Amino acid sequence: MRRQYVFICLLILIIFPVRAIGIAPPSLEEFGPKVSELLVQKLAHANAETKQLCLVHLTSSAWTGGVVQLSDRALSRRAKVDPENRLVDSLDFILTPTALERISSTGCRVRHELRWIRSLSVEATLSQIRAIAAVEDVTSIRPIRTLTYVRSDSPDSRSPKIVPESLTETDYGLSWEQNEFAKATKLHRAGLSGLGVRIAILDSGFDLTHPAFDSINLVSSWDFINSVASVDQFDCPTQSDSRRQSYHGTLVAGVVAGFAPGELIGPAYNCELMLAKTEITCDDVEVRVEEDNWIAAAQWADAGGADIISSSLGYFSFQDGVDYTFGDLDGETALITIAADIAASKNILVVTSAGNERGTAWNHITAPADGDFVIAVGAAKADSSLAAFSSPGPTADGRIKPDVTSLGVSVIAAYDRGGYRTVSGTSFSAPLVAATAALALEHDNMLTAIELRKQLLETASQSDTPDNDFGFGLFDGARAAGIVSINSIEPQKLFSGESRTLPVTTSGRSDSIPSLSAFNLPSGSILVDSGNGRGSLTIIGPSAANTFTQVGLVADVGYFADTTMLILETYSPGTGPILFGPNPFTESVNIIVKSSSAEPVSVTVFNSSGEKIRELVDQSTTYADDSIRVIEWDGRNSAGREVASGVYLAHVKSARHEAILKFLKTD
Repeated sequence: MRRQYVFICLLILIIFPVRAIGIAPPSLEEFGPKVSELLVQKLAHANAETKQLCLVHLTSSAWTGGVVQLSDRALSRRAKVDPENRLVDSLDFILTPTALERISSTGCRVRHELRWIRSLSVEATLSQIRAIAAVEDVTSIRPIRTLTYVRSDSPDSRSPKIVPESLTETDYGLSWEQNEFAKATKLHRAGLSGLGVRIAILDSGFDLTHPAFDSINLVSSWDFINSVASVDQFDCPTQSDSRRQSYHGTLVAGVVAGFAPGELIGPAYNCELMLAKTEITCDDVEVRVEEDNWIAAAQWADAGGADIISSSLGYFSFQDGVDYTFGDLDGETALITIAADIAASKNILVVTSAGNERGTAWNHITAPADGDFVIAVGAAKADSSLAAFSSPGPTADGRIKPDVTSLGVSVIAAYDRGGYRTVSGTSFSAPLVAATAALALEHDNMLTAIELRKQLLETASQSDTPDNDFGFGLFDGARAAGIVSINSIEPQKLFSGESRTLPVTTSGRSDSIPSLSAFNLPSGSILVDSGNGRGSLTIIGPSAANTFTQVGLVADVGYFADTTMLILETYSPGTGPILFGPNPFTESVNIIVKSSSAEPVSVTVFNSSGEKIRELVDQSTTYADDSIRVIEWDGRNSAGREVASGVYLAHVKSARHEAILKFLKTD
């Protein structure tokens, strides 16, 4: 009977291991308010000697131990936004030796000093946590969030693309498309390559033996997982791509700065690189990314003088029931987001992936993409349509996200097992934007991060009508650089033979005055260059009626040129009092009424069945002279929806004239 009892006890010990003898299970009352309830729960269900990853928050007075070592480059970067006597602030002070000794004397291992959030990252057992909680400077202890799920980026393939003859000097190989999509090719032709700009990449490990990195300018590296300088050690070569430590970081670094003519050209191939290893992928069970690694790496990048941080990571799902909720993505809650915005406040352009979560249960952006001053990048296909996986906005507090979108499908990158492969994900649209933005900063190194971010948004393809799919639109690195830009002119509507003079203006940060030229001008039209970046364009309406003409306007500073297209819509004056065109039309049709400017005009549109679908009353505008009125129908019904192609009738009525017009709408 005794043997049976002993056997049962041993079996219970095997199935339900108990904590070390002599150490009682913890309770919330024992720790008081300093230790979070979640951490107490973890301790209650773990062996007493299990080391817990914890954030230990300390009072501000404990962070007065002297200023962290900041490079001259970091101080110079901060000087662009801060007065010289305020280049250092309270977040730059390290922990006092006394406070650090009090924590260290408990026997815990201090992983990182996270001065930006007034916390220490530690590994500590139950008894050590009890001792830490008793330290006077400590205000709270909670678990470090540990990522357990991230939707993988997708490998794919595509056939080689022929590089245009005009660009054979820099043979992009398969990377031509991504460079062209971001307009990095145009900046390369202007002689920009990222020279003098320092980019910090926060990711997993990096295979620096890859030929694409033979000529990179690596100025600093640090493994925040293993606390060593090398970022290409501690790999797990037997595991699959997504689990291998050097896989993801190598891909991302190749997109930023790879240089292998004929195979891969990164937009910023001449930049200075800082490589930080923050993401733990080499694990038999799960992918793990601790927020503290990222925050520590951001502090390191700041002190080391980084101009840009590129981060192809996004967090939302963590271990132990400490997931972020969508409500936490308000720019003020997630610790990684707080740190990202602090980095931005120190004049660093922070670029991160929006996330690959569209269509999943989460279906939102991921932290730190919710940061107020972070550039969150979505993913598009080569045809400029949105990638099916690109995370949608907005943030929890209603801000537009992503900020911009760039190519994130079939991006060519360096593969850590040799060669190159095409991959898809916002992990690759983000570094494409970061690297091309570096060329803009190279051109004008006095730009601040906030100014550069503003330019990125204002020059994107839909900056006037942003949404939560593309953000402010497709990123255009050439326009964001602002070397020279010829300002667009609103589309013009004029009659055949009518003359109109329009001002032509330019903007930009070039040292040279741009020369102005035009192409595809209608007969008799002329552009006069005033020699000061301004000019005047006199347009003569083409003789062909009801036509569209595109006139090209060019501003050229020798090494860089910008082009804009002016759309002309021409109508014949005709002999009748009521005219219209174009007919057929696709997007809109104009009804022209020769009448006094004081005379009201109404237009009622019917479909072929006689149903009224739109009424335009007093919507007319004076045009050409006081005797001409133009009313535009945009092809939409009274509910604002576009109508189908087909035949439509318009009843036009003024005080002196009335007519029924018939026109055809086409797709």
